[in-house]
Amino acid sequence: MGPPVAAVASDAPPAPVPAKRFEHPRAVQAIIAASRQQGNPILACVRSTLVEYADGLVPDYLAGPETAVLFISLRFQRLHPDYLQRRVEALASRHRVRVLLCRVDLEHPEEQLEQVTLLAFHSGLSLLLAFSDAEAAAYLETLHRYQSKSAEALMGKLAEGDHKARLTEVLTTVKGVNRTDAASLAGRFGSLARIASASVEELQRCPGIGDTKVKRLHHVFHAPFFTEPAAH
Repeated sequence: MGPPVAAVASDAPPAPVPAKRFEHPRAVQAIIAASRQQGNPILACVRSTLVEYADGLVPDYLAGPETAVLFISLRFQRLHPDYLQRRVEALASRHRVRVLLCRVDLEHPEEQLEQVTLLAFHSGLSLLLAFSDAEAAAYLETLHRYQSKSAEALMGKLAEGDHKARLTEVLTTVKGVNRTDAASLAGRFGSLARIASASVEELQRCPGIGDTKVKRLHHVFHAPFFTEPAAH
């Protein structure tokens, strides 16, 4: 699969905009996409709201008057490693909510994903990872639907003291780990602390947890979040 059309089309320098925050009058009713985004396959998957195009838009999308979204694919990031930094700098702090929507389209995404994660972290952007065009579209639709909601309203509600539900929520954030896997892990180890400190061999003894899931779990709990810079 080639890089999303949007990533290629948006390689041109962003058009200059006034110093004040850019707001589009239609952003409440529709997702506003920059004209350079025409042809991006994720937009063909948007079903629940209108999509309208605008010239001179600094972000790739407005999912609300104050919700700016930048889009990047990891394949494009690999080809143009300096591109995203320029886009983030152009976005500055014009919007209350700033999101980086990343399309994971590489078989081995680790290196590019690390670059994108670090940039989002240090720039104060919320990072959303989409593993398909439909998932990326769903994120845009959700951001638009909840554009006026607070962060607290978006958070899932868990019963106070419901340890099992909280443990399941944490474990299922690991790619490929489902609720049945989470229940097996909880039943065998009893707590998140014991799961996090388990060795590969101990995780492999848990029924139904295959080698791929074991490797992902062990990596999540043991790999450093940020790698140390290479010594010169």
